[in-house]
Amino acid sequence: MSIEGELRITLQCKEDHVSQVEIKSTRPLQLTRLFNGKTVDELLTMIPMLYSVCGTAQSAAAVKACRLASRLDISSKTALLEQMLVNIEMAREHLWRILTDWSTSAGGRLDRDLASSLASLINDSKMACFPEGDSFRMKPVMAFDSTGIESIIRRITNISSQSVFGLNATVWYEIEDAQALNHWLDITETDAAQLLRKMRDGSMARVGDGEALPLPEIDHYAMSQRLSQSDADAFIATPEWGGQVYETGPLTRQNSHPMLQQLMQEYGNGVYTRMVARLLELASLPGSLERQLNALKAEYDISEQKHDAGISQQGIGEVEAARGRLFHRVVVQDGVVSSYQILAPTEWNFHPLGVVARGLKRLSIERESVMKQQAELLINAVDPCVGFSLEIG
Repeated sequence: MSIEGELRITLQCKEDHVSQVEIKSTRPLQLTRLFNGKTVDELLTMIPMLYSVCGTAQSAAAVKACRLASRLDISSKTALLEQMLVNIEMAREHLWRILTDWSTSAGGRLDRDLASSLASLINDSKMACFPEGDSFRMKPVMAFDSTGIESIIRRITNISSQSVFGLNATVWYEIEDAQALNHWLDITETDAAQLLRKMRDGSMARVGDGEALPLPEIDHYAMSQRLSQSDADAFIATPEWGGQVYETGPLTRQNSHPMLQQLMQEYGNGVYTRMVARLLELASLPGSLERQLNALKAEYDISEQKHDAGISQQGIGEVEAARGRLFHRVVVQDGVVSSYQILAPTEWNFHPLGVVARGLKRLSIERESVMKQQAELLINAVDPCVGFSLEIG
């Protein structure tokens, strides 16, 4: 087991249905106590070393929280560059999942050259924005290389268009109805299309369909107050808000897209709908990155202002990562961290009463091997940020 821990999921079966779902996490959620007593700069150095999965999003949330706690304003150009890096990482994470796991499920083979290109995407992006990859510091030194960023966007667009969609990704995102999606599935031979076609034409499309409540916008002051309470550790491990267990991720971010709304009417929020939501988010990212790049080219306000720090300041950093919404909270006193907490999307989505548990309870028992395959499809469609084990009892 790695330092990130894992999820241990057990299904208890009775007659023809799943009677109980147990989800236990060994994720070291108190690892953040290592940051207590560290300077803010030390903290920002440690974050990507300890949290390698979605490390860019983790660093972005951390530096946002620390700047707020230290009352440090940065230029809008710096904020935009950092958001671009988060979006590039989101594209990389979605591409990696689709071109590895999806391709294997469709009977395809991993393109090692393509995988290597994805692996270098984040470092290449940081070098295009900050000298020597000096990103996500309190006051980073920018070296905005528009040509380098344009090259990164082209790589993401080309890989998505050629290896996933079989046509321009932005054009694919404009598909607005299920009928047009079906036509695309019938004429496209990428591994992603083959897998979705297999699910549509088989009995897998509604697997895992169950109640899903999108995580609402949460006021940062309210979140900070909640995380300062004595039972904060329990809240982080099994978060609820207003007595509800919510979901966060591509499905909730894309649920206003007309095509996804139609799919939810027909298939619910099962694995088929969830996988299409991931494709929609991937297809939206080249256009988002292009718009951000154009804004950067037009943006010349690079002024900074630093406020005098109070005796004890706190900040919340919120970032939409590939797997969902991420919160970091820090309390800083005289430049030293006195408290640090992370609330990750995995804890919402794999809550013992959350969307995965509800979906697993709706599995029908045909053969154990079939049920295990269905369970793994749902777990991977929601996508934890750590490994998992699955047992059927």
